[in-house]
Amino acid sequence: MRLVRAENLSYSLGGRDLLLGVGFELRHGDRVALVGRNGSGKTTLLRLLAGELEPHTGRLLFGPGVVLARTRQEPRFGGETVGEVLRQGFARLERMEARLTELETRLDDPAAYGEWEELHAHFEAAGGYTREARYRAVLGGLRFAGREDEPATRLSGGEARRLELGRALLAAADGLLLDEPTNHLDAPMRAWLAGFLGEYKGGLLFVSHDRWFMNRLAAAVAHLERGRLTVYPSDYDAFRSARAEREAQAQRAWQNWENRRRELEASLEQARRWAHSSEKQAVRKRALETRYEKLLAEEAPRPERTGRSVRIRFPASAGPERVLEAAALEKRLGGRRLFRVENLTVRRGERIALVGPNGAGKSTLLRMLLGELGSDDPAGFVRTGPGVRVGYYDQRLSGFDENLTLFETLHRLVGDKEAHNLLGAWLFPYEAQFKRVGDLSGGERARLALLNLALLEANLLVLDEPTNHLDLETIEALEEALTRYEGTLIVVSHDLAFLKQLTTRTWRVQDGTFADTPRPPDEPAAAARAASAPAPEPRPAERPRRKKSRWHTERLIEKLEAEIEELHERLAAVHARAAEPGLSHEDYAAIAREEAELNQALAEREAAWERAVEELESS
Repeated sequence: MRLVRAENLSYSLGGRDLLLGVGFELRHGDRVALVGRNGSGKTTLLRLLAGELEPHTGRLLFGPGVVLARTRQEPRFGGETVGEVLRQGFARLERMEARLTELETRLDDPAAYGEWEELHAHFEAAGGYTREARYRAVLGGLRFAGREDEPATRLSGGEARRLELGRALLAAADGLLLDEPTNHLDAPMRAWLAGFLGEYKGGLLFVSHDRWFMNRLAAAVAHLERGRLTVYPSDYDAFRSARAEREAQAQRAWQNWENRRRELEASLEQARRWAHSSEKQAVRKRALETRYEKLLAEEAPRPERTGRSVRIRFPASAGPERVLEAAALEKRLGGRRLFRVENLTVRRGERIALVGPNGAGKSTLLRMLLGELGSDDPAGFVRTGPGVRVGYYDQRLSGFDENLTLFETLHRLVGDKEAHNLLGAWLFPYEAQFKRVGDLSGGERARLALLNLALLEANLLVLDEPTNHLDLETIEALEEALTRYEGTLIVVSHDLAFLKQLTTRTWRVQDGTFADTPRPPDEPAAAARAASAPAPEPRPAERPRRKKSRWHTERLIEKLEAEIEELHERLAAVHARAAEPGLSHEDYAAIAREEAELNQALAEREAAWERAVEELESS
C-alpha cells in the first residue's frame, strides 16, 4: 500500500535550492535510509513528507487515512510526565477503539459490519491489542522504566530526544519518519531499537549516520545530493559500492566522449586548413563538420563533481614504548561504584575502544587517565611515558574562546596565511571563516576540534565520541585518517562500524566493573546480553569442545522446526481469539501478554534454527 508519493518536489531556503524536482514513494513495509551531507536537506524532506512544510513546486499524494509520525531534533514538552508523553501515541488507537465499540451495537446492519470489519483489521495491524506490551518494551528499551511519573521537562537534551523517539514508536502510525534516531543511544539501546523497528510493519524512512544500524535495517538507501534524490535498493555498504561504480561509469563514458571530440576536433582543424587546396579536401571538411555536429549532439553528461571531502591527517611525533600506566583507579557516584581498574598498561601503537552503556563512566575514566580527575582510592595513580604528547577530543567540544572567530582562533596557532589555507582545506569557505566560534553548528565545531587536534602532532589520541555531529563522508574521512595514524589511540564511540574498523583492544565499563579484552568490541546485541552477567574469569588452556555431529545438528533443526510451527499455530489461535466480539479490556490485556510471550519464544527458536543451519552448512 502506498503511504505517500512525492512528485517533482522543489524547495529553497535562504536562496539555496535544497530540493530540485525530487520524486520519492514510501510504501507499507519499506525500509529506507536517507543519507546526505549535513545541510543537504534531509530534515527538510522529512518535514515535507510529514506535511509540516509546503513544497515550492510539485505535490504530495497521501494514501487514504494515512498517518505518518516524525521525530523532531529539538522536542518540546509541556507539563506531561514521561508516561503521559509516551501514551500520547495511543490516541489514534483509542479513537479507533471507540468507533469499534460504537459499531458493535449495530453489527446486524451490513454497512456497519463492513466498516467494523475493515476498521478492526486496521486496529489489529496498528497494534491495538499489543499496545501495553509495546509500551513496556519502549519503557525498558529506552531506559525510562521506573521514571513514568517524572516530569518530561526535567529530562536532559539526550533524554528528551529518546522520549520523542518513544512517542513516535508508540504512535500506531502507518509510517515512521525518524531523524537521527540513534543519537544519544548507546550500543545496547541501538541494538534494541534495530530489533523493535525490524518488527514494525509500516513504512520506515530514517536519517542516520550509524552504518551498523543502516546495514541492519535498510532495504534501500536514498541519497540526497545537490537537491537530487537517487534511490539504491541495497543496504549502506552495497550503496557505497554501487554509487562508486555508477560515478566511475559516468566518468568513463564522459571521458570516452571527450577523447573522441578532441580527436575529431583536431582532424577537423587540419581539414579546414587544407579545404581550399582541392574539392576532395573540401568534401572531407564538410563530412568532418557533420560528424562533429552529430557528436556534440550526442554529448555524454559530464559527471558532476561530488562534494568535497575534508582531507584529514594526524601526524604523530615519536613516543616511548610504554605510553601509559595506571593502577587502583576507582570512581564512586552517590555511593555506587562506577568502575574500578586494578592495573592498566598501554603500549605504543595500541588501538583501544572504550565502550559501555550511557552513564557507565566512560568519559570519567578518560578524564582520570588524562589527569583531570583523581581516583577515589588514595593508592590510585596514572603515569605517562617520557615524550608522550596527548591530543584530547572532548565530546562537549569545549576549550575554544566562544567570542573569537574561526580565523582568529587559527591565526593564534599558525599565522595569517596558513589559517586561511587550513580553514579552506577543512571545508570552511572564506566568508564562514569570520563566524564566531559560539555561532558554529555542531558539525562545524566538530571540524574545528579535529583541525586543532591535527596540529598537535600528538602520539596519543584520546577521542570521546568523535563521530557525533559529523556527516557520513566526514566520518569516513576521519576513519581513513585514523587508520593511517601511527600513534596510540583510545576512542569512545557507539559507532560499532567505526570501532571495528579501527581498534584491536576493548575496555568495557559496565555495572561497576571494568573488563579488558584483546579484540574489537562485540556486536551491540551481544553487549546487551552480557550486561546482565559478570564477565567470566579467564580459564587456562581449556580443551576445545567437541563439535556436534551432523546427525545431532539435523535432529536439532527438525526439533526447532516443529517448535516454530507449533508457536505459529498458537499465535494464530491467539489472533483468532482477539477477533471474537464482546471481549473486555482485561481480555485484550491478557491476549496482548500472551502474544508478546509467544513472539519472544518464536524469535528465540528462529535465531537458534538459523545458527543450527549455518553450523550444518559449514560442517
